[in-house]
Amino acid sequence: MRWRQVTVAYVVLAALGAEYWLVERRRVPSAESVAARPRFVPVGAGDVREVRLSRGGRTVVSRREHGGWVLVEPPGAPIPPDLIGAFANALAEADVIARVGTESDPALDFGFDGGATRVEVRGEQGEPVVLTIGGENPTGTAVYARRQGAADVVLIGRNIRYYEDLIFQALAAERAPAAESGAPVGG
Repeated sequence: MRWRQVTVAYVVLAALGAEYWLVERRRVPSAESVAARPRFVPVGAGDVREVRLSRGGRTVVSRREHGGWVLVEPPGAPIPPDLIGAFANALAEADVIARVGTESDPALDFGFDGGATRVEVRGEQGEPVVLTIGGENPTGTAVYARRQGAADVVLIGRNIRYYEDLIFQALAAERAPAAESGAPVGG
């Protein structure tokens, strides 16, 4: 490389450095504020005292007592208290992802037919919040939901359906009857 080329390279480098130092460095990026999504349930996670789920003729009722969840209905069901707690926390912290419809839209489009789950959340104070959880959106990343008395159908996170399904699966899992003594295994 010749000295002239080295000098030109240094001049270009110095010009670019000066341009960055004087122009680019002083630009303050505009702070774009993203609006926080509203909560779907107006009850905080720590304020939830009772959760009632109803789906397909089956009902699960659980209450928070002495810092833990106690299954009230059906008595003796094999539903872990931590699973109820996880559902209550997920529901209380669920954000409204998008408003996608209104009450006047056909309920079948959102899965609010017979397969929907009715959830009643009771907080420390005030009236219970009643909501319906419908079907999944086409991409399977969220579920449709609506609060009683609200006209909007919204999308909320799919983790709520995940916990709900686990609760009803645990409810359906009954213990196998005890085998007769002396009977052959498998027949």
